[in-house]
Amino acid sequence: MEPFDTTKPNIARVWDYWLGGKDNFAADRELAQTMLAVHPVSAQMARENRRFLGRAVSYVTARGVRQFIDVGAGLPTALNTHDIARHVDPEVRVA
Repeated sequence: MEPFDTTKPNIARVWDYWLGGKDNFAADRELAQTMLAVHPVSAQMARENRRFLGRAVSYVTARGVRQFIDVGAGLPTALNTHDIARHVDPEVRVA
């Protein structure tokens, strides 16, 4: 396994940056800005994607779904699937 290197950008941390998170480094922010120069709506798309996740998970949880599999990019960012689902029902299970 390679050692953790904060000088190499990581797409999960780029998304964290676009979502206003704290778990990103200078290399991630630099790549995020470079990507925005090429595709200016990328950060907005990331935020809209997160809002959709919130609506979808809340909706299905309110209708009885109690188990979720959260397949993400490998870095938690707020609000997570389990945060959203457990707001509706604290007994929900998320893997």
